[in-house]
Amino acid sequence: MYKKGMLIAALFTFITPSLLGLLPTPSEAGVFWTDDFENHLTPNWYTAACGSPAPQDGCNCAISTDMATNGTHSLKSHYGSTDNLFLHGAGTSLKRSYPATTDTWMRFYYRTTNFQYGRDVTKHFILRGVYWLNIWGSREMAANVVTGSTPVTCSNGNLDVSCNYYPNRASVPLEDNKWYCIETHVRASSPQFTLNGRIEIYVDGVQTLDYQNIATYDTSTQQNTVDHYTQYGFGERYIDNLAVGDTRIGCTGNPLSNDVTPPTSPTGLTAR
Repeated sequence: MYKKGMLIAALFTFITPSLLGLLPTPSEAGVFWTDDFENHLTPNWYTAACGSPAPQDGCNCAISTDMATNGTHSLKSHYGSTDNLFLHGAGTSLKRSYPATTDTWMRFYYRTTNFQYGRDVTKHFILRGVYWLNIWGSREMAANVVTGSTPVTCSNGNLDVSCNYYPNRASVPLEDNKWYCIETHVRASSPQFTLNGRIEIYVDGVQTLDYQNIATYDTSTQQNTVDHYTQYGFGERYIDNLAVGDTRIGCTGNPLSNDVTPPTSPTGLTAR
């Protein structure tokens, strides 16, 4: 029979480096939740903006089988207008909560089809008072930070309660018909309005935006929710494998290798 010490030694001998790669990494321990949209949105997501009773798969946006990074489903938004002055340019929003934390990281896969960004903005998400969006029709993702009712100093030196932050590290335009892994990070200002917050964006592992020592949000009013928007733009946009945590989550594999978009049907064939 094995004695206790011999059994432990045998177990460590059995655990090879390849098996160690299967163990959870420290970053995975900080993930609050992940959604691959293979199941219904409710009860995790608040879909009441779609009407009553709240539809379990959303409206616009809604769960779709058009394409996905893995599995067969993703979250699809149809954008009907680039004109920010008209309500028909906006869809509805979804909300999902997460635990209170100083640092909030989000990871999602992103793809567009025949897409034109809004004249002023195209909104995607807001959390901790930070909008992740495209500004002035640009294909590069940027941020807008809402600090509440007290003006703060923006990166351009102006005092405002809403500050735009543009890519300042690298340029990665989001082209159509390609999946991108996008990671965002916001560090809360503490105490309120102190210039010690931070925002970051990574696209396929490349850091495109990083602003440090800024005021990020008004802690007296901000809720710990992810708000997903379908607002201003023209075309189709897909979100998949969305995750939220308090540490950087990272991209899991190459989304292009898992693209399940149906192939184009062949033409010019005759039956024999």
